[in-house]
Amino acid sequence: MDVESLRVGVALVLASVMGLPMCSRDLMAQGITNTEEVKPQVVLNKLFPPVYPPLARQALIAGDVHLKVSVHPDGSIGSVTPIDGPPLLVQAALDSAKQSQFECKGCGELDVSRTFTYSFKPSRDVDPDPCCCSEKPGSTAYKAPTSQVSQSEDHILVSGPLTCVCPDACTLAWAQEHSRYRSAECLYLWKCGRRKIAIQ
Repeated sequence: MDVESLRVGVALVLASVMGLPMCSRDLMAQGITNTEEVKPQVVLNKLFPPVYPPLARQALIAGDVHLKVSVHPDGSIGSVTPIDGPPLLVQAALDSAKQSQFECKGCGELDVSRTFTYSFKPSRDVDPDPCCCSEKPGSTAYKAPTSQVSQSEDHILVSGPLTCVCPDACTLAWAQEHSRYRSAECLYLWKCGRRKIAIQ
């Protein structure tokens, strides 16, 4: 027995005990109108973390990407279609949605669609590491900064630190330090001249 039927039954008993005229059909109609039908809904169960593209972070490109996700009754993805958004960010949102896990609640035999919003925002709270490209002096290895992802129902927020521009300050300092040489004219002078080391 559901809650609405129980409520109607209690009201009928109280009405008969107190001698109040009350039509059971009115109560039943009231119970039916209070009962809401369950609408089919797509729920994001497990988000595959989106990656903020380094080029977009470096160019300070931010914005919202809206995707229309169509889900089969068994929860598998039917299609993911971009609606709008900055071109450099659309692919990152598509990759995330295609690898995420969805559930279709209250679905019959038809696919159900829902719009999801991916908001990309570069974080200016932390300045890029001046040695972000250098694991050790002279190295050109790039350490990609991590993105922070948060989700609230159909809205996904992606923020990431500003990306590093290589060569970084530490690589340039190492190159200048190792650019010393002594020419034939000044063999006995330590800091006689400098030559430049090209860094790619």
